[in-house]
Amino acid sequence: MSEEKKRILDLVRDGKVSVDEGLRLLEALDNSTQDGMSPSGRLGGSYGRMLRIRVLDTSDNTRVNVNIPLALAKVAMKFIPKDVSKQLEDEDIDLDQLLATITESTAGKIVDVDSEDAKVKIYVE
Repeated sequence: MSEEKKRILDLVRDGKVSVDEGLRLLEALDNSTQDGMSPSGRLGGSYGRMLRIRVLDTSDNTRVNVNIPLALAKVAMKFIPKDVSKQLEDEDIDLDQLLATITESTAGKIVDVDSEDAKVKIYVE
């Protein structure tokens, strides 16, 4: 079993996603590998590429590391809470356009914030 499938099953086990949501993620993962390309491989396109988000809150040393396979990013966007989606809309942030830009771009840094209170890095590799 692939590492990605194990992660999805762990999310279901831990109650972080519902069984239905986990099934959709597994189906999306299977669909991304039907072309014979492993999502963990380092091949071109969005296959094998990861959106990596790193946050460090320097006030209490809290760290957040999120790795999303680009092949699953569109499905993962469905799990964004409605209140967060509304806030993003209020700020004129179009998640669909952002995802399209990320999946079409080459690997590299998207956001790099280094302030007194926090460090945030978002990149594709």
